[in-house]
Amino acid sequence: MSDLTGGQLVARVLKQAGVGHVFTLCGGHILPIYDGCLDEGIAVVDVRHEQAAAHAADACARLTRNVGVALVTAGPGVTDAVTGVANALSARSPLLLIGGAAPLALRGLGALQETEQVGLLRPVTKGAWTVPEARQIPEVLTTAIRTALTGRPGPVFVEIPVDLLMTTLEDRLAPIPTRYVHRSRPGADPGSLARLQTLLGAAERPVVIAGSGAYWDAADASLAALAERAGLPVFMNGAGRGTLPTAHPNAFAHARGFALAQADLVLVLGAPLDFRLGYGRPPTFADDAKVVMVDVDPAELGRNRPLELGVAADIDTVLRQIGDLVPRTAAARTAPWLAALREREAQARARLDEQARSDDTPISHYRWAAEIARVVTPDTIVVGDGGDVVSCASRFVPLHRPGQWLDPGPFGCLGVGPSFAIAAKLLHPDRPVLLIAGDGALGLNGMELETAVRFGLPMTCIVGNDGGWGQIRNPQLSFFGEARSVATSLPTTRFDLMAEALGGRGALITRPQDLAPALERALASDEVWCLNAVLDPAAYRRTGQVSMAI
Repeated sequence: MSDLTGGQLVARVLKQAGVGHVFTLCGGHILPIYDGCLDEGIAVVDVRHEQAAAHAADACARLTRNVGVALVTAGPGVTDAVTGVANALSARSPLLLIGGAAPLALRGLGALQETEQVGLLRPVTKGAWTVPEARQIPEVLTTAIRTALTGRPGPVFVEIPVDLLMTTLEDRLAPIPTRYVHRSRPGADPGSLARLQTLLGAAERPVVIAGSGAYWDAADASLAALAERAGLPVFMNGAGRGTLPTAHPNAFAHARGFALAQADLVLVLGAPLDFRLGYGRPPTFADDAKVVMVDVDPAELGRNRPLELGVAADIDTVLRQIGDLVPRTAAARTAPWLAALREREAQARARLDEQARSDDTPISHYRWAAEIARVVTPDTIVVGDGGDVVSCASRFVPLHRPGQWLDPGPFGCLGVGPSFAIAAKLLHPDRPVLLIAGDGALGLNGMELETAVRFGLPMTCIVGNDGGWGQIRNPQLSFFGEARSVATSLPTTRFDLMAEALGGRGALITRPQDLAPALERALASDEVWCLNAVLDPAAYRRTGQVSMAI
């Protein structure tokens, strides 16, 4: 038997759960947890803003498919982290936010940083709890972890009053539960499998959409096998990007609009029918398209449109089940459809490549994106944080594996980039990390470059600096005109000089021919680099790339 503080109990639970890093900004309410983390060998990574701590924990969760942990102090520490938690909810990320709280004996008296935290977090989590006494710390935390990881993954919140963290008790009085997470992999029932087999067998123009659920269910191998056997074109979004490598013959990216508008069967794997897919309705989807959804979350089935078939199950399991039922001759039937899509894909790619040959200054978005794509290797982890610049870059950057590309997800939360890059480098110190950032996005959490410097995490940030919030400014100019465009312009900020002031390296890039050597030098370095590329703010709009971010 030994005596432990509540803070040490917290750390023991996290250690047993496989947590190697926690992200935090210091506060008196959570100091006992730091002490416990030091005992357990858990790295404490302190950032410059609690939102950044939540984003880093989110990225850690995505890259490990385990809980990522953020520790924040009471009151403003918790409220600062709410945005990161809401983003994790939309992205299906099992983030565990632990918040300090005022002592139980002072509740309601106006203690420092006291506020209602559980009620605040409940709408943006899978569950939110407060710990009522020290001996229940392990039980409440493991309940939260189990909730975060089972079913559809998502964030959870646990509030622990500071007096409980400082309380000392015998370890036998607060045993840490074991074997408490059971992540079942349910398959489809025989009737659903038979119906799916019939639908696939009759389809002449099938389309597969692989979303974040395909990543969380680790369905990459089974998806590749089914796509090859059945002759299915696969389009990927969200964390599903990279589920099939860009070079895979069944992977498509640029012909999605044409494919969905012509499809007679759309198989949606772990992707909500949200704004990215036109809510599953015409004109994005063909009027007569049959839609099948497979998702571990039954609440997604039938949202926004009726389905031909909805299957609440593990995507990898279902794909393996149906793969055994598809005849090996099936791909021959859809070969003309895939040929037509490849022709459309090639035409779209040729138009992109033509744009990317521009030697104009200021640099065009397309040339900038193409130069970035050339330095991305199978080992590179790419983080996208921005609007138009990231949208453009995503059309060029090749992906080789699941989890290689990280972006905010459907919540559209800018400012995740530095935190995501920090988490990626901590988890994979031997892999290059490349952050693609807009000048607006980097302004939100750019101080985290100092965190990367302080922890010795070499990474390269390349900024597409087009002097504004381009994804909003471009439609504003189109709809309202130059004279009425307000709140969307920014100066050409010298982020390169900011990085140097924070202890990193920086370079200002104004000519397209300087992009490649700068990227190669930075990625080969053992320092934090910020490459500040000045882009033509009007170039993207001139090519017709204007979309309202709604």
